[in-house]
Amino acid sequence: MNINIKSIVLIGIALVVAGITAILARSLIAKPEPTTAGTQIIEKVTASKMKILVAENNMPVGHFVKLEDLVWQSWPDETVHESYIQEDSGITADSFSGAVVRFATSSGEPILANRLVKPGNSGFMAAVLPAGKRAVSIRITATTGNAGFIFPGDKVDILLTHEVAIKDKDRKKARISEAILRNVRILAINQRTDNPTHTPSIGQTATLEVTPKEAEAISLAKNIGELSLILRSINIVDGKPNSVSDAVQTATWDSDVSSQISTGSSGGAGNNSSVEVFRGGVKGTQKLNFNQLMEQAIKSGQSSSRGSGQNNNNDVSSEETE
Repeated sequence: MNINIKSIVLIGIALVVAGITAILARSLIAKPEPTTAGTQIIEKVTASKMKILVAENNMPVGHFVKLEDLVWQSWPDETVHESYIQEDSGITADSFSGAVVRFATSSGEPILANRLVKPGNSGFMAAVLPAGKRAVSIRITATTGNAGFIFPGDKVDILLTHEVAIKDKDRKKARISEAILRNVRILAINQRTDNPTHTPSIGQTATLEVTPKEAEAISLAKNIGELSLILRSINIVDGKPNSVSDAVQTATWDSDVSSQISTGSSGGAGNNSSVEVFRGGVKGTQKLNFNQLMEQAIKSGQSSSRGSGQNNNNDVSSEETE
């Protein structure tokens, strides 16, 4: 039997190729060996060493920045803008405490120097003022400024004490004290808009937040007499921060304070006054108390009403009898 050598070689090559193919196919479909149970693969993430100053809380326009409003936060190096305040720049968060926000800043937003105005810088007071308000300053002393116990942010009433002309045979002038403005916010004492130590300090000027009309009144009042600041309570009464009495304009005359001072024919205290009385051609002056006169008039009216009611009842009884 003759066997062709060429055929044998081809068959051998085919068997080798088939074996290699089988081995490769088996390795591809083989299942991976199971890993040890409970083993966790931890990838180490390297945090950015760059930190910038960002807002911890939402800060609206006019907000006074506090230290707790700011925080240092990691920031990707490739996205750090040159306007961002970096921790390694030597600038501290304390340096922005007391500044005022010029543009609203959201929590997590980077702090930009042009968004804040520090005390003493140009435009600081303008950033503090709400829209439509004005700032006006007055001189104060230890007595007219509540001995230094008035701080920026407090609310006060403004009293004007001055002298007015009256018509009285004993004197020509009287002194009066009246509240010309109420519930006015203090913006600054001297040049300070805050008092971090909360210690009383005697100031020489007080800057007030007022309306344009109130600014005119204060400017005029400074030339009329002495202005005093009266500190208001922060307690809320009946759910309202302002007292109901704020709507009532009151004034105190010198005759209200001292009984030894003549009231005057002009009315003076408001409760007491005097009128000229002529009896038999003789002129005299009689003191009157309008509160007492009012009570007497009310009682007289009530008596008249009761009297007329009784008369009507009598008339009706008479008619029935008839």
